[in-house]
Amino acid sequence: MLLTHKMKLGLLSGASLLLIAASPAMDTNQDKVVSKAEFTAAANARFDAADANFDGRLNQEERRAMREQKRAKRAENRFKRADSNGDGFVSEAEMKAKEAERSSKAAERRERMKARLDINKDGQVDAEERAAMRAKRKDKRQDGKTARKDRPRLDADGDGLITRAEYMSHADAIFLRMDANGDGQLTKGEGRKKRGKKKRRR
Repeated sequence: MLLTHKMKLGLLSGASLLLIAASPAMDTNQDKVVSKAEFTAAANARFDAADANFDGRLNQEERRAMREQKRAKRAENRFKRADSNGDGFVSEAEMKAKEAERSSKAAERRERMKARLDINKDGQVDAEERAAMRAKRKDKRQDGKTARKDRPRLDADGDGLITRAEYMSHADAIFLRMDANGDGQLTKGEGRKKRGKKKRRR
């Protein structure tokens, strides 16, 4: 089965494509580092692109359009990764190659997980080691819940609308959370989890 690039784009709404085009890359000077100024500028640009009625606030419809834009961008990126020769089609061979790549990565993740579980490094994962891992995961989930409670709400006053001030305050909080080493800039991979774990999007 062949999927054309045009067919994929046809599934995207006009609003989504507009938002994609209007949202610039964060690393504007192409130095492979995203500064706080670049991050803030990109956040402002995303707000401007989403504020369809230019009233300085994002309503529910505009927020849905933003979410659709993100989904559309992810779909576009997935298609590009699958279309390895860049001809605008995903052939059966390319689909099989992508599936083989996913299977290989899944096997690698399983091996890494086994290595983490095997605390005493005897090549086996016993019940005690599994119990220790479950306890560790439980603690991590609890820490995550606590951290999420401390994060500022996007709609801070709960009125169903997001002002630019609320949006930018949330963006600042995201930058601080992603800036793991506190140097005021984001390098490649900083603030993101590796593939195979749920990752946070900028």
